[in-house]
Amino acid sequence: MRSIILYSAMICGDCQLLKAFMDANDIEHETRDIRENLKHGEELEAQTGKLGVPYLLIDGEWICGYDPSKPFTEEFAKGLFGL
Repeated sequence: MRSIILYSAMICGDCQLLKAFMDANDIEHETRDIRENLKHGEELEAQTGKLGVPYLLIDGEWICGYDPSKPFTEEFAKGLFGL
């Protein structure tokens, strides 16, 4: 089983769409909101140099969960998880 942590924020539309995608596809994960707990934001920035969300930590590998040049799509999300 993979270890997946989703760094997100409630005010982030892409974060909510990605979380909904993960829930709908039974992708187990832990969610860490960077605005509700500033330590999570500090972790994200220390590891990636960014505070942009959504960001994923999958089995120790940091993966950007958004494409800044495009709106969120299910196809993009599928690519994140190899579906």
